[in-house]
Amino acid sequence: MVRGVFMAIVLLGCGGEPAAIAGSESSSGGGSSETGDIVIAGPRIERSTASSVPGGSVFVQTDEPIAEVELRVDGVRLPEPPIVAAGGAGDRYGGLFALPAELGVGEYALAVRSRGGAADSHQVALAIVTPSFVDVAAATGLLQVHDVSGHPEGCAWSSTGLGFADIDGDGDSDFYVGNVGRAGRMMRNDGDQDGDGLPDFTEVTEALGLAGIDNVSAVSFVDHDNDGDRDLLVGRRGANVLLNNEWIETGAPGFVDVTASAGLGADAQRTMGAAWGDYDGDGDLDLYVVNHAWCFPREGSELRAQDHLYRNDGGAFVEVSAQLDVSADSPLHSLGFSAVWIDHDRDGDQDLIVINDHIAGLGGPNALWRNDGPGDAPGAWRFTSVGAAAGVAIAADSSGEGVNGMGLAVGDVDHDGFPDLAFSNIGPNYLLLNNGDGSFRDASAATGMRRGLLAWQRRSITWAVHLFDHDNDADLDLYFAGGPIHDDEPIPDALLRNEGAMFVDVTWEAGLQELGSGKGSALVDLDGDGWLDLATAHWARPLRVYHNRRPGPAHHWLGVDLVGTSSNRDALGSVVVLATADGPRQTCFHTQSPALGAGGELGCHFGLGPATAIAELTVTWPNGQVQELAPPAVDQRLRVVQAP
Repeated sequence: MVRGVFMAIVLLGCGGEPAAIAGSESSSGGGSSETGDIVIAGPRIERSTASSVPGGSVFVQTDEPIAEVELRVDGVRLPEPPIVAAGGAGDRYGGLFALPAELGVGEYALAVRSRGGAADSHQVALAIVTPSFVDVAAATGLLQVHDVSGHPEGCAWSSTGLGFADIDGDGDSDFYVGNVGRAGRMMRNDGDQDGDGLPDFTEVTEALGLAGIDNVSAVSFVDHDNDGDRDLLVGRRGANVLLNNEWIETGAPGFVDVTASAGLGADAQRTMGAAWGDYDGDGDLDLYVVNHAWCFPREGSELRAQDHLYRNDGGAFVEVSAQLDVSADSPLHSLGFSAVWIDHDRDGDQDLIVINDHIAGLGGPNALWRNDGPGDAPGAWRFTSVGAAAGVAIAADSSGEGVNGMGLAVGDVDHDGFPDLAFSNIGPNYLLLNNGDGSFRDASAATGMRRGLLAWQRRSITWAVHLFDHDNDADLDLYFAGGPIHDDEPIPDALLRNEGAMFVDVTWEAGLQELGSGKGSALVDLDGDGWLDLATAHWARPLRVYHNRRPGPAHHWLGVDLVGTSSNRDALGSVVVLATADGPRQTCFHTQSPALGAGGELGCHFGLGPATAIAELTVTWPNGQVQELAPPAVDQRLRVVQAP
């Protein structure tokens, strides 16, 4: 008897290397063992998923063509054909199989035998665990199929805007989700009406004056006029729409179209993102609008891709794009997907980072516009394009193809007090760590978060991205929405748990392994329990709303909502620092969480791990004012108003 060696490896690969997942290595022979022994001569399992969830799936690669073997879990045969089979001669690289529905949480043996064989020849361990996330779209009343009727044939599959905000001041987050062929939907949060512990949502689109807004590609809720309620900007394939919330004025939520009077919406482009931030420090939110190709980037096609910078002058917007570089080769003309205002060098003003798509060589690299302060003339402002020097504008390869960036997330991954960047891609994802001197270094491969190839040897493609502490253990994890560009081959999401120096893929054990066409995504705490949930829109497929079921230990948390007074009302651009006695020093950069085409719930969220007390909590407001707060109790959502 020759004993095998069981290995727990990463499920979905990284970079351009073939994906490795849980598997076994052994030489031929007989015998049996729970660690993966050869039982009789025959096929063996080379790689397989170490953990999954009830009703989930398992990837299996064997040393013989997958079509020539049978697979069983504790004697129950896996359904055939596989959900997806890998490429290669004879499906050499295996396939993804649905697990039998009757299998519950527990430890199992995953076994293989020759097709028609009398006995298993090899087995490895498989753990079926309770999922961290469960789709509750139907249970909350948010379920819808993304309507793409009338979408022009051959155009990009990426218009899936969505966002959360408390539009009626009742303390919970309402939801707006876009469609293409019909109007977007405004869903009011009515609290837990049926006693299942989850909020129930009611559609109020027409009642709130939002009927008829179709071709939605980006959504953002902000208080652009500083009156105390959240207004709505809808980016479209077409003219954008800005709607003022009348809750403060009338006592009831309702939206009025102010696009024309505010100076927005005249151009018909495909807006994929909107970045709000007070770049000139005057106390109101300015706007950068991110545009991609009108249809799909091809040689000779109409692009209409120029981005726009607008200065907010008391609720009316003046285009000041000319204050950026407007030359033909400027990043302003790239194919943009997402952007954020962030003080990347911690010098006290808001810089602008834009994630661009370099597809087909028609776009350009990512952009970083450094804020260099007022110009010489009244209203003039100075921005310097430093993307290449800062390591954000990753150069094209020898073929002219560069990074095809899409979604963007910001957070302090390494606890050094500076903002780091994560962005999605066609192929390997990226994590750029801030050097603290205005530049970034690429830590993608070193931290194991790239996922260039799926286990079944198809290219990974991701869109929206979140840096968030999904398990409240005081560090930031990564979520990527997976989906194809322009075909029907679905792709799984990715959840990567932060374990210090490395990220570990826990997609399958978290319950996020279902294949789909994920695009936009937004963060929210649906039930106010201090554990972050998320909603992801899928092109031409049902919306998924994932409720966080508190994985692992009962960690503590703190939420911080900010209200600016002398700064912009939403306090975007603030920096919140939290410390506990034994945990890491955490820094939250207060942004709208752009992700992709989305606006997450505003506020800073801190996982505290086992800490039961906070030692320090400090807010630096956008105008530079520093406010030290008395340490609050844990496990609450704290509202902080800027001091006079």
